[in-house]
Amino acid sequence: MKYRRLLSAFFIFLSPVLSHAEYRVFVLKISKRAPAGAAANASAEGDQGFRLVESTLDHVQYRYFYPVAADEEVTYIDTWRCYGRTGGMTPHCPNPKGQIPSSDSPAP
Repeated sequence: MKYRRLLSAFFIFLSPVLSHAEYRVFVLKISKRAPAGAAANASAEGDQGFRLVESTLDHVQYRYFYPVAADEEVTYIDTWRCYGRTGGMTPHCPNPKGQIPSSDSPAP
């Protein structure tokens, strides 16, 4: 019985030290739904008509948490995993797929 308490106390106090936080960052594309005949017209003008957002919420959760107009659609573009905490308004970690090696240090 004594060893069980000692073992329980060991895991209770040691588990927070061994645990690591991680989160996922999503790149979301928020665009207006175009009427049926306006799609070809908008592409001819070269108008972007969308915005990209980095968030820790996926495309389904984002719509419920942030105000999105009824005629806008939220599409998932990219995601990556970050290690650490998100508290204290810390910025998201950069996308590792988007990092291009510079000419000074090319990849081997």
